[in-house]
Amino acid sequence: MPAQPETPAGAERLARVKAPWLTGTMGLAIILVAFVVALINAGLDTPNQFISKTLQPFIFVGMGLLLYHIGLHVHAVHQNVILMATDISDPTHDPPS
Repeated sequence: MPAQPETPAGAERLARVKAPWLTGTMGLAIILVAFVVALINAGLDTPNQFISKTLQPFIFVGMGLLLYHIGLHVHAVHQNVILMATDISDPTHDPPS
């Protein structure tokens, strides 16, 4: 039987997960900018209808990016729980048959 490569512990794997922080940051930035633009537009004497109609798609894009970012973190935590439960870091570990 060939030698199995060492597998890192669950905490080490979780630390190496490259969650794209840019998606969360951009999602939050898009939502905040849309909110500020909506406040400015609402404060005008005659609100611009084009701005009012285009804010909703921007908010959807921002929420989508935030939800994607959150989903990646939930997946990483779930993977870590499974790794800790099965203790896959032990090279002599035999899977249940």
